[in-house]
Amino acid sequence: MVAETSDGGGAKTGAEAEAAQVRLLGGGHAELTFAMVAVAALRTPANTDHEVVVEVGGRNLPVLPLVEAALGRRPANTHSAEEALHALGFTMYVRRRYDKVSGRPVVLDRAARKSSS
Repeated sequence: MVAETSDGGGAKTGAEAEAAQVRLLGGGHAELTFAMVAVAALRTPANTDHEVVVEVGGRNLPVLPLVEAALGRRPANTHSAEEALHALGFTMYVRRRYDKVSGRPVVLDRAARKSSS
């Protein structure tokens, strides 16, 4: 199951920012634009195995690889990439796992998340 975390719809409506700042791994910031994301989306394979995906052109693309491809540098973390994409008007989805018996959301630690994909 996937939960929506923003309501941009993947297309600009005029209310979104023209550019957004992304914190980079190792320090510093970079500017991300809608056009940079669109071009990077053409060469980023669709993959729903990631915890957080973004809808671009009707495809679900992994947030970190997409933003890294757009910038040519790795974002500091998923949250920084999500914030920038949201500011540009894109829709993000977060994978949520549910316990089959109780029906409650499952909270996994980092090691369990990495081994469960």
